[in-house]
Amino acid sequence: MGSHNHTYAARVFCFILATLPFFASAETCQPELHGNLAIDADNVVFEKNNDMFRIDATGNLFYDIHRISLSDVQRASLTEYNQIIRNDLPFIGRTLTEELHTSWLALDGVISAELGEKSVLRGEIGKFHQYLQDRVNTSLYSPESLPVLNHQALTLVVREVEASIPQLIATVASQGLMDIALLSEGKSNKMQFISQKMATLQDKLADEVKLQRNRTLIARQAVCDRFEQWQMQEAEIASLIPALSDWKTVTIR
Repeated sequence: MGSHNHTYAARVFCFILATLPFFASAETCQPELHGNLAIDADNVVFEKNNDMFRIDATGNLFYDIHRISLSDVQRASLTEYNQIIRNDLPFIGRTLTEELHTSWLALDGVISAELGEKSVLRGEIGKFHQYLQDRVNTSLYSPESLPVLNHQALTLVVREVEASIPQLIATVASQGLMDIALLSEGKSNKMQFISQKMATLQDKLADEVKLQRNRTLIARQAVCDRFEQWQMQEAEIASLIPALSDWKTVTIR
């Protein structure tokens, strides 16, 4: 029974991680984030070495309130970057939050069908999902619901999830067994029922993990493609503008 518990818990936890492209074992890419970005009207605002810069829609670059003199080539590169970020940042925020929620609904459906709508495990995993969703939203949206990329907040989410693995696995194992034990009441062979129910739940969760990984592959690749374009455009800008020579928001590994 102990082996069953561990496998069951691990599969549930792996499913949760699979719902976020940043946390999944990368079949697509592994983006490493370095800086913050925000959209303010037609402007892209970014931070470099604790200094704030702003790029307007026509490629003008501002440090604080001071406009930096640029050539036409430099301005053209910044104009393209402004357009890229204003298109991509809302897409990335929307995609990650929607994929997380959709995958959670799939997981919730399996647990509800197998353990019941009042399952304790369902409630515990639901709380974790809501916490994770709130933390991701904080990383990708401002208090005014404007698209941002807060790399510190997103990195902290990843670290918190990693640190919570032991406790989460213990919770999943114990609460899942409690739910199945309650369902076994009145059964002639409780141990057989629990074992079979656990095996069925494992199989259905494993099938759902595969479905969700396949379903989200296109979305994850789309996010990766955009990050790769950021990296290329930022490299071009760094080569053109000395003040931004070591600036980067993302590195694809």
